[in-house]
Amino acid sequence: MHLWSELGQLRLAAVTPALLFGAFTAFWSILALYLQTPRFGLGSEIAGLFGIVGAIGILAAPIAGRYADMRGPHQVIVAGTLLTVVSWIVLCVARGSRPGDRLHPARLCRAERSRLQHIVYALRPEARSRLNTIFMGSMFLGGAGGAAASTSAWNAGGWTAVSALGIGLALLASALQLTSRRKAARTLHAHLVNP
Repeated sequence: MHLWSELGQLRLAAVTPALLFGAFTAFWSILALYLQTPRFGLGSEIAGLFGIVGAIGILAAPIAGRYADMRGPHQVIVAGTLLTVVSWIVLCVARGSRPGDRLHPARLCRAERSRLQHIVYALRPEARSRLNTIFMGSMFLGGAGGAAASTSAWNAGGWTAVSALGIGLALLASALQLTSRRKAARTLHAHLVNP
């Protein structure tokens, strides 16, 4: 537990994917219910076919990795969190069409997760296993929370409420990343001005 309290970068790198995985599981937990509504009248077997769309994330990961190698991982992470926000907004606005016909969060998790893992592993190479346990454990707790919250959101307000949940989780992840970038820039500037 001392790693969690000692390393602020670990906390940030663990909470961000927890929030994004919560948004991801919110989508997948409710997709079959949404497709079964009278608007679509599709069965749960069709929801499984939406996983094919995840191949786009697999294809995008090497591109994101090369960009992160050139510019640093933080830009890829922020871009991924902001793309998740945009995806959920598109899903909310495009209520009259099938979700898979639009950009959705299932495509976006891989690139930012791999960049965040890169940051976590570099914090303490000798504690890599413990760092990975904290990172992955936090992510899966976020996923479980997103799935549970999406059921409540669905019961309270249907697809609009689920979309609001996904947008909120992704916005919080984006805000954490952007705030940490500004804080790091201010610290660097203060160090350069007053060495």
